[in-house]
Amino acid sequence: MSETETFESLTRRFDSPAPMPHRERWEIGKRAERLAEESGDKRALYEIRMRLVGFAFQAAEATEQLTLFLWCAHMHDSDPVRYPTRPIESQPDVDLLWWYKWLTVMLLSYPQYSLAQVRSALDMMRAAYRREGAGEAGILWAELSLALETGRTDEARDVLARIKAAPPDEYSNCDACARAQEATILWQMENNEEAGLRLVDEILENGYECAEEPQSIVSEALFPLARAGRLPEAAALAEFAYPLIMSSPMHLSHQIDHMLFLLATGNPRTAAMLFVRHLPNVRHEGLPPSSSLAALKQLVVVASELSREGYGAIDIEGVRGEATTIEGFIESARAEARPLAAAFDKRDDTSDRVESLENAGTTPLERFEFELGG
Repeated sequence: MSETETFESLTRRFDSPAPMPHRERWEIGKRAERLAEESGDKRALYEIRMRLVGFAFQAAEATEQLTLFLWCAHMHDSDPVRYPTRPIESQPDVDLLWWYKWLTVMLLSYPQYSLAQVRSALDMMRAAYRREGAGEAGILWAELSLALETGRTDEARDVLARIKAAPPDEYSNCDACARAQEATILWQMENNEEAGLRLVDEILENGYECAEEPQSIVSEALFPLARAGRLPEAAALAEFAYPLIMSSPMHLSHQIDHMLFLLATGNPRTAAMLFVRHLPNVRHEGLPPSSSLAALKQLVVVASELSREGYGAIDIEGVRGEATTIEGFIESARAEARPLAAAFDKRDDTSDRVESLENAGTTPLERFEFELGG
């Protein structure tokens, strides 16, 4: 640690919008935390740990997120005046009630946390929101995450209906995210592509956006658009969205959406290039287990389709960086994903993930002949 470092200088560096590797920013925050602990300034310690909770969620530091969150929640409960839900006036988004919402998502992303623990976290969240006089929206969105992640379709429909009936508040999902999540639900649970596309159109026509949207939902919409006979529009939106998601390992699922669209439109060469380019992202330490499992399953689909198209012999680095081929990747990826699928199925008392993994890639993709330049 530099002799000139102070708590204030470290928090300024931590808060800086300048690009920085997440591990470097994390270490800056942890040094500030140590200085606050050494000084005995619990208010300063609360402020930096509140920052670190949010950053831990974004960086998939699950154990740290849970430990930091529980400490901050305890401090707030012990003295809400000294340790308010929003301790940093210049950063209102550093908010304990938001962290309650994110806690549910994090717990669901790791199979070692039981559904009883998730429901206990939701009970804590409900109590905290009542004490703070907050609205119901944040709780409902957390309940929706639980229903969706555990495959409880009827419960998810009911919660979504309650969300749409409830007045929005400051803990609602933003206009872009709310419509994007509903579109995904309509596609995955209801097989209602037309209604989902209407929501995507609404996002685009009204210019709704946030850090993740509309590029994420546009990537998911490529197949529904193609099935609706809107191939030129799908191609234009793919061209718009891909540059926005190409650089981040956390966007692997949407990078795979583009690979699949390229394959479905008869552009396997470009799909193979994207496969090789983005495959290392599956090893990124920021991906939580649920995202790793979903990505491995979809990459099996891509590799299977590439093998059918004659690209199976291309040499690549596999799931663990080992030398293999695109065709050889298929079974190694399944082997890597099986323990995760089994762990999530055991937690949720289902066999859906294991069955879906074993079936991945066995059926050829549907085709929409359209030249994308690949």
